[in-house]
Amino acid sequence: MNKKVTILSLLFLLLTGITLFAQNDVPDIEDGKGKLRGFVTDSLSGEPIAFANIFLKGTNRGAPTNTEGYYFIPTIPPGSYDIDISFIGYKKKTIRVKILARKTTSLDVELIPSTVQLEELSVVGEMEMRPNETDLGLQKITAREINMLPTGAEADIFRAIQNAPGVNTTGDVTSKYYVRGGGGDQNLILLNGAPIYNPFHALGIFSVIDPEMISVMEFYKGGFEPEYGGRLSSILNVNTRDGNKNEYKAKGQAGLLSGKVSFEGPIPYGSFIATARKSYQPSILKKYLNDQDAPFDFYDLSFKANYGNPNIDRDGKFVIHGFLSGDNVIYDDQFVEDFKVSNSIFGVTWHKVWSNPLFSEFNIAYSGYNAEVDPKKSNSKPRSNKVSDITANFDFTYLYGNKDELRFGVQNKVINTSLKLTNSYGNTHDYQLDGWELAIYSNYKFLRWDYIGLDIGVRAVLNGLSEKRPFLLEPRLKMTYRPVPYIALKAAFGRYSQEVVTVNNENEIISIFEPWIIVPSTVNSSQATHYIAGIKTFITDIFTVEIEGYYKTLNNLIELNDRKFSSKFRDYMNVNGYSYGAELLLKYQPRMFFFNASYTLSWAFKERNGEEYPPRYDTRHSLNLLCGVELKGGWQFTANWSLRSGMPFTPILGFYDRMDINTDPYFQFGNFVSSTRWADKNTGRLPYYHRLDLSASKSFHVGFAKFVVGASVLNVYNRKNIFYFDKDTGERINMIPVFPSAFIRIEI
Repeated sequence: MNKKVTILSLLFLLLTGITLFAQNDVPDIEDGKGKLRGFVTDSLSGEPIAFANIFLKGTNRGAPTNTEGYYFIPTIPPGSYDIDISFIGYKKKTIRVKILARKTTSLDVELIPSTVQLEELSVVGEMEMRPNETDLGLQKITAREINMLPTGAEADIFRAIQNAPGVNTTGDVTSKYYVRGGGGDQNLILLNGAPIYNPFHALGIFSVIDPEMISVMEFYKGGFEPEYGGRLSSILNVNTRDGNKNEYKAKGQAGLLSGKVSFEGPIPYGSFIATARKSYQPSILKKYLNDQDAPFDFYDLSFKANYGNPNIDRDGKFVIHGFLSGDNVIYDDQFVEDFKVSNSIFGVTWHKVWSNPLFSEFNIAYSGYNAEVDPKKSNSKPRSNKVSDITANFDFTYLYGNKDELRFGVQNKVINTSLKLTNSYGNTHDYQLDGWELAIYSNYKFLRWDYIGLDIGVRAVLNGLSEKRPFLLEPRLKMTYRPVPYIALKAAFGRYSQEVVTVNNENEIISIFEPWIIVPSTVNSSQATHYIAGIKTFITDIFTVEIEGYYKTLNNLIELNDRKFSSKFRDYMNVNGYSYGAELLLKYQPRMFFFNASYTLSWAFKERNGEEYPPRYDTRHSLNLLCGVELKGGWQFTANWSLRSGMPFTPILGFYDRMDINTDPYFQFGNFVSSTRWADKNTGRLPYYHRLDLSASKSFHVGFAKFVVGASVLNVYNRKNIFYFDKDTGERINMIPVFPSAFIRIEI
């Protein structure tokens, strides 16, 4: 069949389905039943509460709210019911509701914060999901986990991710993370639906995403659903807050490294929020960099405004958002290179709840990335990288009367990448690549039976960004089986592809310049297959244990060709890999106390030129213990201890004299330089790593202002964790020593 005909046929079927589902008043499967829908919000701020629980007492009917705070419960027998609405950190509310036959009852609910110490950050919480929810691979990161982690230079959401089982890092100096044996560029980070290509400040030490701006955060470690594509290992989906709908609020915070402010409040039929952060004391980062100078200068700005006028669009909401960040590393020394990196994101989203149980979202966003290296008078060469990404997505969710769900959508992406490099002879090469990706997806969730859930889906990439990419169907499958109420057995399978990658040398200890490019025509685009199985036990309402095992194959990964000896050789090459492991997550969360323990046993390998070796981020054992307590009077104390086996490295066997023909144009015999003889790649292991961090904070009110003061100490017992050995001098370079920090925050 002609490819164009296939594409048009699929698009026609999809659009026909959209038209059918948009019809008014689709009847319930069971005649005579009613429906209940509405929004759950915070009573103080008016912010939507994602993943709150709504249950009808005396029945098994219920549903969680989505990321917009919307819920829908179909097929309810007519009658009067007591409805329980609850979420961690809020007072439970019970409301009496009358359900009418063949009618939809709307019930909007405001939940009251349970304590005055409630943190402003409202991230995905531990919710009592539907018992058959197919959520394998989804890591739910609570507000407590984010706020209780001791902070170093800055509070950082990526540090919480690094505490999750199956997630590794290569050291204290970077917040870059690696998920289940995948590379750092295999993780997609979405901010309000737009990808962030450089999510790090200070050359990777912490995230550009300020926790003050976050509303909902979902982290998929694998087995993610068909609506997500373009990466092989993980998805971090971050939505920012709408802003206070009831009153104007201003916040300010000062730490050792930077200061930040935020302002939010109501507008007619909506609200807004704006945040800003700026560095002012870069010398504090010298502890991260072995006491070397760190002339960092960074900032980030964000804004979001939402508007929902029922006279214009009933049950609809329009959102505009933006994000800007920049990092400059400027040295006074003319013989040291400078770095400049920036992000820019702008987008518009239309959320709509239709008269029948159809929820839609239209999102168009621009994401720009610019990185530049100025060599000045150093021996390095000028380099620059630019990315322009325009995304337009149409996503729909249809809820059936029997509790099943259908999700489908059309996603467009236009990307342009430019990479300029200068070689040792002064010749500049500009790699200009652009492409258009058109993908459609659909997945059906069978949730009609409480003891079993099945999610079957597929993503079809009708037009790819890279040339060497076949017409590829990416099937996805997830299932949950509950033989008894307190045990859930889960499994997932999925195929994934990636056509935009970073190109850097894995041997670099701190990778400063990481350019993004569309996969060039000389190599194949990357693909991965995930196989995951797990079990979750609900010992009590506040004590859960999860065990997951995974096996992942990685094909056609893109790497620099280290055997390019002339211009006839290709710049890039394909390599393969695989990883497997087992993870344990234990959570105990009574009201005033929190304990989280995670352990990972994992293996990761790459195969290159017939040689199999572990990558630098391969970690055999990893253990994280996090506990905290909230006391009366606004006190909070936390402790975090981490232990992991050492990273692989390539040992030095010795040195030899090599004739240097590059600096000897006449090839005179006797011009020798000392060279290193290396062992096989990554056959050595660094010693074990472990570290203890402590923190304390106190909140109090002075008049109309709320203050929070806090302090933390990283590496309390000053463990000398090795980072690397200098390949030129053999000097041992350690990670950060004992590192105290403090902050003060005011809210008016």
